[in-house]
Amino acid sequence: MVRPFYKFYARSLRTWQYKDLDILVMPGMFHPGWFTTSRLLLSRLENADLQGKTFLELGCGTGTQACRAAQLGAESAASDIAPAACRNALLNAERNDLKVKVFASDIFEQIPSEYIFDTIFVNPPFLARYPEAEKDFAFCCGEEFEYYIALFQSLNQRLAPGGELVMALAKSCAIDRVLEIADLEGIKHERIEISRRWAETNYLYRFTRD
Repeated sequence: MVRPFYKFYARSLRTWQYKDLDILVMPGMFHPGWFTTSRLLLSRLENADLQGKTFLELGCGTGTQACRAAQLGAESAASDIAPAACRNALLNAERNDLKVKVFASDIFEQIPSEYIFDTIFVNPPFLARYPEAEKDFAFCCGEEFEYYIALFQSLNQRLAPGGELVMALAKSCAIDRVLEIADLEGIKHERIEISRRWAETNYLYRFTRD
């Protein structure tokens, strides 16, 4: 599912420094320093106007983006379906003395309906297969792309007027299918960044409500 060396590397507790953040990466967590999609989102975050805005890192893993958003002045939240990820995100918020609300949630389902966000960042699962274990949720979106169907069906209710969802996607995933699902739900989209590195091409897409 991921490169064999990374699977070995991810078995151990790791630390990572990003800007002023001291990040703890628990075993099995998606390491934000290893993947181009994570770095693209963090770079975009640095240029976002987050002061006083509501921010959600959806599928948070370590919660690095949510923690950085809190440093940049956002009213920040993080969510993940995996309990281990929620624990990791909460630990990093506490470790860096930051206020981040953490939700254990399947996309938006368990986030109380009163929470509406100006900005949502997501590094979504790409593989069209069903997860077999908790660690697979970071990579598997369902054979029928159920993750994206659920996400875009709920997005209008969770984005504030004028808000945006920023999503990282890889060339190797079925981008056309993802955008088709967004179109079916009336979600507007545009590609805002492209990154080519060796044989790898990754993108950032911006989604907005109707």
